Amino acid sequence: MDKDIYGKIKSFFAQLKALVLLFLLLSGCAKNTHPKPSDLPEVNLRFIRFEQLFFGKENIPLQHLKKTYPYFFPEATPDSIWHNKRKDSLQLALFQATQTLKSDDLRQRITAVLQHVKFYFPETPMPKKAITLLTDVDYSLRAVDADSLLLLSIDTYLGSTHQLYEGIPLYIKQTLQSAYIESELVDALAPRFVPKSPGRSFLAQMIAHGKRLLLHDYFLPHLAQKNHLQYTTEQWDWAMAHEEEVWDYFIANELLFSTSDKLIFRFLTPAPYSKFYTYLDVGSPGRIGQWIGYRIVHAYQKRTGASLHEVLEADAQEILKKSRYNP
Repeated sequence: MDKDIYGKIKSFFAQLKALVLLFLLLSGCAKNTHPKPSDLPEVNLRFIRFEQLFFGKENIPLQHLKKTYPYFFPEATPDSIWHNKRKDSLQLALFQATQTLKSDDLRQRITAVLQHVKFYFPETPMPKKAITLLTDVDYSLRAVDADSLLLLSIDTYLGSTHQLYEGIPLYIKQTLQSAYIESELVDALAPRFVPKSPGRSFLAQMIAHGKRLLLHDYFLPHLAQKNHLQYTTEQWDWAMAHEEEVWDYFIANELLFSTSDKLIFRFLTPAPYSKFYTYLDVGSPGRIGQWIGYRIVHAYQKRTGASLHEVLEADAQEILKKSRYNP
């Protein structure tokens, strides 16, 4: 009987030890490795709402604006164009619509991005000014890194259902939301940190996009993953559900080392859907090649334990090989 009791006690402590080890393992996995707000460095950023200066305060002379912000006023453009623009009804409607985006919130969000950038890349000079302006809804350049300046096309963040976006294709309209301001800023800054790929292969381009999207994980740690790619929930879910089929298609059709420019159009650039020319087209989001690139890079980092800087410097073929990516 004593042996039975001893055996039960021994078994109990063995199970307890296993539970403790499991708890520690799970705690370690769940531990947030991102910097705390108190760890983030200070960033001195001057924030300017240029559209307010241009449209909101008519008492500011045009010549004063041209002298202060010469980069917004090409010399070949006559002053009459700018005077007419300040009175144009459509321009004024765009201006009024953008004023729902509050300056304090914008400044805080831009600053938070730059703080995370500086945390991981302390030696890299940061932009000193962030300027919002109207660009006639130029959604091809929603955020621009101009060395010491960050430019934000404020009229491209009014919401996908805004009436001023009537006529814009749906797949583009769905990205014209303020929720994507941070992701656009990171994409604008990414060329500072992602080395230009020496190769032209489809794989090299996918991995380059994957590295860019990995920056989002570090610079925007609290942003939902789908927002990095500006996917809807449905688009993200489709990508997750069809990851194996997409990869099998790329392998079966020997696309990885192809240098065909058509693959950029089919799988990497913004589009209403990715172009497999099969049943996969239905329901697929555009830019699925970018998403696959991110998944490969993520698998590589998880398997090798490489730091952010090491991932950014790694060769595309090395990343694919060591990632053992096989969804």
